[in-house]
Amino acid sequence: MGNEIETIFTHTTDNGATGELGIDGKGRLYWNRKAVITEQKVSLQCWVNISIIIASLSTLLIAIMAVLNYFYPFIDK
Repeated sequence: MGNEIETIFTHTTDNGATGELGIDGKGRLYWNRKAVITEQKVSLQCWVNISIIIASLSTLLIAIMAVLNYFYPFIDK
């Protein structure tokens, strides 16, 4: 079994350009018989990572408070 690419979709634009989407036996994706990058490592700046962590922790805290409020609602006496 070589690198046989099976075409799964063909598209023709209004100006006549054509494109083919295909897949090989190993599940790799191809556009016009050229491999499409489907995996790529993403590196973010340090401040973006820190803000993601802070946002995640605050979301977790809000969820915990909502659960506590559901089971132990504030009762004004």
